[in-house]
Amino acid sequence: MKKSLLAVAAMGAFASVAQAQSSVTVYGIYDGGYANTNKTETTAAGAVTNNATAGFAGGQAVSSRLGFRGREDMGGGLAAVFNLEYGITAGTGEVGLGASTLTPAGQQSTGVRTSVVGLSKSGAGDVLIGRQLTAIHTIMAGTVNAGNNMAGDITYSDVTGTSANTTALRVHSLATRMSDSVALRSESFGGLKVNIDYSGDTATGAVNPASPTNAAATGVQIGNQGLMLDYTYGPFRAMAGTHAVKSNVNVGTSTSGVVTKTNINAIGLVYADKGFNVNGTWAQNKTVNDSTGARTNAVNAWKLGVSYDVTPQIKPFIQYGQGSAKLTEASPTNQDNDAYQVGTTYMLSKRSSLYAMYGNQTAKITQGTNLNLKTEIKEFGIGMVHTF
Repeated sequence: MKKSLLAVAAMGAFASVAQAQSSVTVYGIYDGGYANTNKTETTAAGAVTNNATAGFAGGQAVSSRLGFRGREDMGGGLAAVFNLEYGITAGTGEVGLGASTLTPAGQQSTGVRTSVVGLSKSGAGDVLIGRQLTAIHTIMAGTVNAGNNMAGDITYSDVTGTSANTTALRVHSLATRMSDSVALRSESFGGLKVNIDYSGDTATGAVNPASPTNAAATGVQIGNQGLMLDYTYGPFRAMAGTHAVKSNVNVGTSTSGVVTKTNINAIGLVYADKGFNVNGTWAQNKTVNDSTGARTNAVNAWKLGVSYDVTPQIKPFIQYGQGSAKLTEASPTNQDNDAYQVGTTYMLSKRSSLYAMYGNQTAKITQGTNLNLKTEIKEFGIGMVHTF
């Protein structure tokens, strides 16, 4: 009898140890399909040119990825967590290409999407350290056709024409991701979640990322500071965020220059109930010379999207938005945009789906007295998404 009790106790102790050990999950998304993009541009002289591409690269509905996440329960509601996620080039299957570079724009490369380790406390939230998405990205992606890579999503699309005068209205293009960062993601307290971002990315060691100064290219400094509030009440959800990116290199280049600062603000409203999903987003940014305050670039945009589950399998959507971009004050160029997307998803199963969508974005560009400049982007995508 005593031996039996000892055996039961030993088995119980072993089970407890096993439960406390780390668990690792391999996951991913792959989007394969046909994509067709046609860019029609009108030059200052009124000449019209076309630039068309097509092929089976896929990646229209979602960015493909491969990831590993793990969790080790340490007792008392405390756990150690990690997440490594790499981008997959749809069509070729190449993993982790496009390593981030030491510029604000290069920081957003999707080669390494996420690389974090941290602590999670039940009833409090998570503290994550490494490379990760910013909190304001949640607002920008929205909830209708979220995370797509097509023209027509005015606040999220990174698509432009070939003309140097066209600017993407992806308002958070410099703050999709942040490297060398720490982030706080709280749990819900009465429906409210608080998200805080902070980072410094340097090539030469410890500095103050919040106040970078001029330096050679080898001393690049990039600082991120962000705050986002996320409140849910029944089917309603409201999000508001602000984010600042400060750098001692010219935006989009790897050469040293004046300190630039980009301030990003965004508001998102969502209603989701009984198959309906309605999402409204407003966002703006402004990049200035941190010393003089002179504007380098400014973008603002809004969009409204609606999706409805006609059946558990068929989920059509539509969204429309408008936005504008203003370039340097010294040589002003204004760009006014209209954009829309329409499409549907057909769920084959919980993990696999088919999609078909069309996106259109038109930019009318004013440069001095020139009123001819115009870019129109038409994009069509059809494919299949599988998650695992």
